[in-house]
Amino acid sequence: MPTAGRLAGAVIFGLFGWYMAGISIPFFPEGVAPRYWIPAAAAISLFIGWKVCGSRAGRGYNPAVAVGLTAAFMMGFSLVFVLAFNQMIKNAMRLRYDGPMEAVVDTFSQMVKFASYFNDIPLIATLLIGGILCAWFTEYFGKRYP
Repeated sequence: MPTAGRLAGAVIFGLFGWYMAGISIPFFPEGVAPRYWIPAAAAISLFIGWKVCGSRAGRGYNPAVAVGLTAAFMMGFSLVFVLAFNQMIKNAMRLRYDGPMEAVVDTFSQMVKFASYFNDIPLIATLLIGGILCAWFTEYFGKRYP
């Protein structure tokens, strides 16, 4: 059921995902991100804002910190998974795997490789602090307009 908290969470996390995708582009090899990077980050973040943060809005500002950290972790994990899954599909189309299990296992090794690109303290701090601030924003609207 749509609520103001869910709508606020979707909007603010979608904008935050777009912002995070923009500032993370220099961390890719040669500073070139895939074409789908910014739209995928915004869409996944919008979904996480709606389902994770928006559904838990209205419980207080202290629990919102935990919800914000959870949403930030889910954003990071999901986006790295999308990158790795896309790379696995490219490798599978080039017939680089002997079977489907090898492709699935390679997805997780690709996740480690892509996560190492974003191993930067200011970027991680921006993700965590931004997740908390977005959760507080969502909490504000969740309490005011139930």
